Amino acid sequence: MKILQSKKFKNTVMAVLLLGYLIFNGILLAGHELWRDEANVWLIAGKLTPFQLLKEIKYQGHPCLWYLLLMPLAKSGLPFRTIVYVSYGIMAAGAGIFLYRAPVSLPVKALCLFSPIFTYYYSVIARNYCLVALFLLILALDYQNRNRHPVRYGTWLFLLVQSDTVALAPAGMICLMWLSEGILKSRREKNTSAFLQTVKGLWLPLASLVLWMAEFYQVSDSPVYQVKQFGIGELTREIRNYVLFILERMTGRSQLFCTLFLLAALLLLCFISYRIRSFWALTVLLASWLFQALFSVMVYQLHIWHFISLAFVWLWALWVIKTQGAEREILFSRLDRATFAGLEILTVCLAVTMFARWNDSQESSSLSNALHGSYSDAKSVSEYIEETLPEDAVIVTDNVAFASTVAAYLPDRTFYFAGTGQEEGYADWSERQNRVISTEKLLRWAEEKWTDQEAIYLLDSAGSCITDQESFGNYEILYQTDTETARGEEYTLYRIKMPHK
Repeated sequence: MKILQSKKFKNTVMAVLLLGYLIFNGILLAGHELWRDEANVWLIAGKLTPFQLLKEIKYQGHPCLWYLLLMPLAKSGLPFRTIVYVSYGIMAAGAGIFLYRAPVSLPVKALCLFSPIFTYYYSVIARNYCLVALFLLILALDYQNRNRHPVRYGTWLFLLVQSDTVALAPAGMICLMWLSEGILKSRREKNTSAFLQTVKGLWLPLASLVLWMAEFYQVSDSPVYQVKQFGIGELTREIRNYVLFILERMTGRSQLFCTLFLLAALLLLCFISYRIRSFWALTVLLASWLFQALFSVMVYQLHIWHFISLAFVWLWALWVIKTQGAEREILFSRLDRATFAGLEILTVCLAVTMFARWNDSQESSSLSNALHGSYSDAKSVSEYIEETLPEDAVIVTDNVAFASTVAAYLPDRTFYFAGTGQEEGYADWSERQNRVISTEKLLRWAEEKWTDQEAIYLLDSAGSCITDQESFGNYEILYQTDTETARGEEYTLYRIKMPHK
C-alpha cells in the first residue's frame, strides 16, 4: 500500500499515462485527413501579412493568435500537414500541465485525458480551440501567483482573449474576479497596494479586448455573422433550450440526464463556493455556458469544438476552487471532501459519456471515422493533379471553401473560382464567393482569358456555383472520388475543351 502511495510510483503512473496519451493521439494524427477548416487557416497564414489579416478576421470569426502562430510556418514553405503537429504539441503541453499539476485524483485525470476533452478534437484536428484549452489550464495553474506576478497572469488572459471569440466570456469573468479580489483585499488592508498590483496585469486583457474589437469592427458586413432578432420571452426559451442542448451534444445523453447533471453540478458548486466564501469560479462557469448558448441563438450556431471548451472551464473552476480553499486556510471537512469528490464524479460522468458519444456511429467525427473512415479526398485528388496535369494547367473550382483543402496541398498551383473568374487563394465567406455562373458563361470568359489553352480543368465539389451541372455529362472525367467522406469533401475533376479549339 505504501508503494502505491509513494511519489515515485505516482510519477511513474503519470509518465505512462502521458506517454499513452501521446501515442494514442499520435496514431489518430497519423491517419487524420486534413479538411477545409484546417486548410483555410493555413492558406490565410501563408498568403496574408499581419496587417492584411486584421482586415480579414471579421469574415473568419476567429481572433488573430492562431493565424499569427502559423504564419512563420506557412510562409516558410513547410507542408500543409505541419499544422496538425502544432495542435498536437499544444495539447501535449496542456495534458502535461493537467496530469502533473491539477488538484484532482489520478483516475479522473486519466479518464479526462483519453476522452474527447483532451483527445482528438483539439489534439488532432488542427483548430484554434487548442489554445483556449492551454491558456485556461495555465491560468488555473498560475492563479496562485496572480498577485505576485500580475503582468505574467495578465499576459495569459491577453492570449486567451485572442484564442477564440467564445473565450471572451471566461476571460472577461476571470478579469472581473481578479479585480474584485484586489478591491476587497485593499479594503480589508485599508491601502491601495493590492488593487494597484492587480491593475498592473489587468490592462493587458483590456488591451486584448480593444484589439479584438478592432479585428471585428463592422462584423455585420460579413454574411455569415448576422444578429437575429427575438422577443424577450422567445429569447429566454431559446437560451434555456440551448443550455441543455450543449450538454446533450457533448454527451449524447437524454434531456433528463443532462438536466440532472446540471442540477447536481449547480448544487455541489454552490455548496463548495459557500464554504470557501467565493462564488466567482461558479460565476465564470455559468457565464461561459450562457454566453455560448446566447451566441448560438442570436448570431451563429456553435458546434462541438466550441462546446468542449466548456469542459476546460469546468476543469479551471475545480482547480481554482481548490486553490482558493488553500489560500483562505479553510480545512476541508469530511463534508467538503465529499462535495469535491462529487464534483470529480461528475467530471468522470462527463468524460465517460463524451467518450461514448465519440463512439456513436452517427457522430461524423467518431473514433471509428478517426481510425478507419475518410474525412476528405483532397489529398488524393491533389496528388493526381500534381502527377498528371501540366504545370501551366488552368484549374477552375466551383466552390472556394471545398477547393481550399486541395489548394493547401498544392501551394505552387493557381486556382480560379468560376463565380468570379479570378484567383481565389482562400475562402473569405463573402458574397463575392457566393456568385453563380452558367457553364456557357464560364467557357466564354475562360476562352477570353486563356487564349493559348486548349482546355481548362474544372474541380467540382459540393455547393457548386455552376447553375447547369447537368452539362457536366458532356465533359471528360479525369478523377472522381468513389467513397463518401465525413466532411463532404468528394471531388470530380473534369477536362473541358475550349469551344473553338
